[in-house]
Amino acid sequence: MKDEKMTTMKKQLQDDERNRSRANTRFASTAVLRLILLAVTFTAALACAHAETIVCSGIMGNSGEQGASLVRFGNAGARGMGVAYDKYGSLWDRGGEEVLNRYAADGRLLAQYRIPGGSDGNDQLALVGDTIVMRIRGALYTLPIDAPAGTEAAPMQRRAGCISFGSANGCFAAADGDAILLVNPATGEATKAATLRGAQWLDLAPDGTIYAVSDWKLRKIVRGSEVTDGWPKGSPGERPQLLDGYWFGHGWHGTIRRLSANAEPSPGVVLGGASGSFIGHLDQNSELTNGRGMAKLRDDLYAVSGMGGVMHLLHWDEARRQMTIIRRIGSVPACGGLGLDRDGTVWYYAGAWKWTDTPDSPLLLGVNAPEGTGISQAVMLEDDSMVATGFLWGNPTFYFGKLNREVAAHRIEKPCALKRGCTGSAVYRRDGQLILLQIDADGAGVSFKIGSDGSYRGEAGPVTLKTAAQMTAWTTLAMKDDSTLLAAAGGSVIELTADGADWRETGRWSSWGENAADKFGSRISICSDAGRLWVSDSDRHRVLAFDLASRKLLASFGTADKPGDTLAALSSPEMIIARGNRAVVFDSGNQRLVKLAIR
Repeated sequence: MKDEKMTTMKKQLQDDERNRSRANTRFASTAVLRLILLAVTFTAALACAHAETIVCSGIMGNSGEQGASLVRFGNAGARGMGVAYDKYGSLWDRGGEEVLNRYAADGRLLAQYRIPGGSDGNDQLALVGDTIVMRIRGALYTLPIDAPAGTEAAPMQRRAGCISFGSANGCFAAADGDAILLVNPATGEATKAATLRGAQWLDLAPDGTIYAVSDWKLRKIVRGSEVTDGWPKGSPGERPQLLDGYWFGHGWHGTIRRLSANAEPSPGVVLGGASGSFIGHLDQNSELTNGRGMAKLRDDLYAVSGMGGVMHLLHWDEARRQMTIIRRIGSVPACGGLGLDRDGTVWYYAGAWKWTDTPDSPLLLGVNAPEGTGISQAVMLEDDSMVATGFLWGNPTFYFGKLNREVAAHRIEKPCALKRGCTGSAVYRRDGQLILLQIDADGAGVSFKIGSDGSYRGEAGPVTLKTAAQMTAWTTLAMKDDSTLLAAAGGSVIELTADGADWRETGRWSSWGENAADKFGSRISICSDAGRLWVSDSDRHRVLAFDLASRKLLASFGTADKPGDTLAALSSPEMIIARGNRAVVFDSGNQRLVKLAIR
């Protein structure tokens, strides 16, 4: 009996031991699994921590920002015509070729209308009652302010050398040869009001007094006769306009002058500072050079149209007797090059924006604007200076310097090899000298010696990009390292190494994976900085960031092959520039600049 109990106890002990062993095994297995899961989670978290994402940091240069309110211009070339401010509080001006734009005062595009193309430099726009009157290439057209979007302006079957900005008794003034006519836009009827040879500009006061500029003299005509007692006066500037008892005229460098009703300075220059007319310095805005016309919105608020049709709102400070630009209304219809420094200052066309600026912020630190679409591709140097080229008043010009102050615009008035139509730029050292290389769309290169601040130091000769096969549609350049040049052409990134003064191809790539999305479209633009190669893929509506050394895709922005106008989408992006973790791309289909940041 005792033996049986002992046997039973041993068996129980053995069973307990086996159970404990199974329990320990289960515990150990569970612990190992937990450790594995923890390791996987940690690894995933670590991977996520190092993954890069491109996010939109906002919009520059388009006061409509996104969606249906985006401001859009027609093809470049047609100048602004002036400003009409209607009873609904909306603003009107031409927005590029064949387009009349209507805006809300906050910068949103409300509607577009069809107008004839072309421009002769003296086109004008006026509001007569509830009718927009336009002079375009000498012919007159009308459009009711209540017309549905898309309506085509109606011809008046009448021509004029110029028209008045103002109106009286339902009529506007028009110059037809030596005759000054009062024209009713509702009926088309015209009455001869005066005779004056060579009228350049007209205005019509509410009391019916006609003012005309000829031979740069402002003349006053009352009941058909020119006033000679104290008149004529010196013209306030180009396209003078009488607004609520004050004369306003325009000049170079974004200059606006204000004179009294009797054409005496009151106080004179109120914005800008044209050469020789102002002792001191006022910031200029090249988008307002030779303003096209103005409108008064209220006692302290005005709107003015610039040469390119970009409108600005101005605040009148009675205490300082000066105007301040407070809003830019328009888009970025074209962009040849961009600058970007480490602080996020963005250089476009002829001025700068801060990274924190809003879509309707005006350009600051303005300089004389280059011709056409602006500068070629800009290069940021080690000290954060920018160097870019363009043409100013017919001469090759180097734009260079820090972006936190006015850059220098150095016109080269001696023989210079710089050609019009340069698209790509890169800076590198050759024999201890900084060299700026410029190429055109055919890949033909020319080089210049520059200083550490980007200043022009002399010619450095032609440069040939020697590729394995002939390439077309060259766009932009970038440096991979001190001895490797990258070029974008035909939807490929081409790598080249120095071959004397020239560069020879060593490789190219247009894809980075096996998927259909892992290939560039037929037109790309590139830039490099901080170990990344940024690619603006125009045809596929996206921006891509690659590791510069390995070509590994780090992040992308926009959806391949799906253009859009939201803050998460692009439409035909073109020129791009990057600095550190920031980039700015010209979103050409949406006529805006998109600020991007790596997270």
